[in-house]
Amino acid sequence: MSDFRIEFTIQRADDGDSDWIDIGFGSSGGWSTIEAALFEVRSAVQNQLWETEPGMPDPSEAEQETAHE
Repeated sequence: MSDFRIEFTIQRADDGDSDWIDIGFGSSGGWSTIEAALFEVRSAVQNQLWETEPGMPDPSEAEQETAHE
């Protein structure tokens, strides 16, 4: 039986900027169906549980930063 995994990158382009920058990433882990993998990705993004690297905004602050700039 196959397993499925979805990897994703969250990117942001600030007002007036046409360049997209990576602000987060993640994966669904391994699941037996594509729908189950998609559910995990959707949940991680909606709950702001993606991963970041140094220099990337904290997920809980990612949208707030653009609103205040």
